[in-house]
Amino acid sequence: MKTPVKVSVIMLACNVGRYVETAIKGVLAQKTTYPIELILSEDCSTDNTLEICERYAALHPDTIRLIRHEQNLGLQKNFIDAHRHCTGEYIAICDGDDYWINRFKLQRMTDFMDAHPDFAICFHRVINYYEEDGSKSFSNGGQAVVTNITHLAQSNYITNSSSLFRRAYVQELPEWFALTPLCDYAMHMVNAQYGNIYYFKTPMAVYRKHKQGIWSVENIEKRQERSLYARELLLEFFKENEVVYNNLRRAFCYIAFVLVRHYREQGDEAKIKAVLERLLVHHPEMTLEEMEAFERKVAKQASQFSPSKALHAFISGMRGGLSKLFPLPRP
Repeated sequence: MKTPVKVSVIMLACNVGRYVETAIKGVLAQKTTYPIELILSEDCSTDNTLEICERYAALHPDTIRLIRHEQNLGLQKNFIDAHRHCTGEYIAICDGDDYWINRFKLQRMTDFMDAHPDFAICFHRVINYYEEDGSKSFSNGGQAVVTNITHLAQSNYITNSSSLFRRAYVQELPEWFALTPLCDYAMHMVNAQYGNIYYFKTPMAVYRKHKQGIWSVENIEKRQERSLYARELLLEFFKENEVVYNNLRRAFCYIAFVLVRHYREQGDEAKIKAVLERLLVHHPEMTLEEMEAFERKVAKQASQFSPSKALHAFISGMRGGLSKLFPLPRP
């Protein structure tokens, strides 16, 4: 009798021909006491991504399940479709332009989750690799080892390619999931309803930051708008959970004020008013005038010079320069 798959790894692949082979190798290199499957979901790439995926699927038919789409689905629908194909007890994520560097990563994570049924998610530190200048940094400085959904509602500190969670909690993703511009954060929030979150301090993946990345190609305005809309969807989903709702609302407020400051620099009063009106939906106790006054006060405080911030920026710059001297780990 065939041993059931323990971990399904979702890898979305669209126009990542430069990177996807390294990502696949990192998954195939995993040393586990159980079978895993790689759900390799290719979304109508216009480069050589599909060719690479097909080659590896032919070489490793027992591990790789290649999903080919006849039409481009886009990030959200591609993720939903890949999620439906998972059969493992756990789901892990490895984006097609990132890669894993620890061969015992999955075994270590599932061993922890098996022994701690009160945990819904675990994740680990990653090496951020900035392709533009070759610098590197570590994620999650000062990260608490044990957190929960109330912390995650404040900000997303889970790098997608570092996460592992139980499939049993959410076997069919909610309809609104197809709308969210941040499907990784939405996935983590939905799963975090069911237990705590554990953090491994050991870096076990490389997260690439490059021009082709979704987050990199967008300007500040688009990034903040995406973040704002993602929180609006989550606010609706968690409206009955007061603590989570209030933490999401605070995060929503912060993002909205960043956007307002951006529009103020552009002198776009219409967009400023539109963002503040969206804020009022979740702060019905305030008037538009009160919201504008509050925003100006926060903006003034944020703009004040801080020696500690300047020192932090200087030290970060020094670290970035020194990091170029050290080689990037391989799978």
